Amino acid sequence: MTNDNSNNIKLTKDINKSFYFRKFSNSWVAINPNPKGIIQFIGSFVFGSFPINSYKYLLQNLFAQGYTIFVFRFPLTPFKFDHWQVAINLLKEEYRLRVETIRFLMQNDNISHHNLEIYLNDSNYYWLGHSLGCKYITLLEILSNESIQRNLIIQNALGDRYDQKLISLIKSVDIAREKAEHEISKLLNKPININNHFIQDQPSILLAPEISNTVTINKHNISKNKPFSNLELRVYPNARETKHMITQSQKLFNLTGIISFAQDCIAKDDVTFFAQQLSLKPFRPPVDQKLFGWHLEPNGIQIEHLGTYINQIFTKLIQQ
Repeated sequence: MTNDNSNNIKLTKDINKSFYFRKFSNSWVAINPNPKGIIQFIGSFVFGSFPINSYKYLLQNLFAQGYTIFVFRFPLTPFKFDHWQVAINLLKEEYRLRVETIRFLMQNDNISHHNLEIYLNDSNYYWLGHSLGCKYITLLEILSNESIQRNLIIQNALGDRYDQKLISLIKSVDIAREKAEHEISKLLNKPININNHFIQDQPSILLAPEISNTVTINKHNISKNKPFSNLELRVYPNARETKHMITQSQKLFNLTGIISFAQDCIAKDDVTFFAQQLSLKPFRPPVDQKLFGWHLEPNGIQIEHLGTYINQIFTKLIQQ
């Protein structure tokens, strides 16, 4: 027993030594020496703007469980109303991180061929969001609909707000993806393809999901189905539009899990909504876990139980 404990302590110390964030593009990457997957994380309003410090213990725990970690920075603007732009920029940044990570690994003589192949498989990229960060992942999931269906869903939800600017923004993803494919292909000297359906077939976990604006506004009016306020109309898409698109994306969200917290009053309504939507999916039983704690539980120090559940849920999702 003593020998087993000593081995576990040594293994933990070895892992902690390799837990180091490198600045790639505008984000941070912690490269696991033997990864089983890549977790792409975006945090909440305010805390997600300083993710390395705000989520230090959670990220370290996930790294120790065998994941490479991509950490995106939440926009440090209190009234960032165009959430479409943030979500799409998030995916473009993910493409850049793929290129930079593979370039780094190619320059590392100790990297194995097996480890490199993990980064070339789209299904090895997982998404993890906390609070409002979950909304951006949700929008990317909506955009993963087949193009004709996607356009119908968005147009029905947005009406006159579905304009040429959004259409051009969606098309810009193809340019960014093709650029990443070209750069990776050049690095590896072989053709590489990245999934052109946004984040289709990539599992995601939503921690205490919140899909209102960066500042919760008029939530009572929304729940009572009262008219929009001027502030709500500036959010793009707002909570009502987002929920409508989720309900219409009937073939998606089949690789989505939810972790909520019993004492969380902030995300309570949105957690209930997501849980109901997942329960309607014909693909599989919903993965919905409620834990003790409050909305900012992922920012805590004692997060071993949370890290364990995240790992377990990702394992369930990829086995579907």
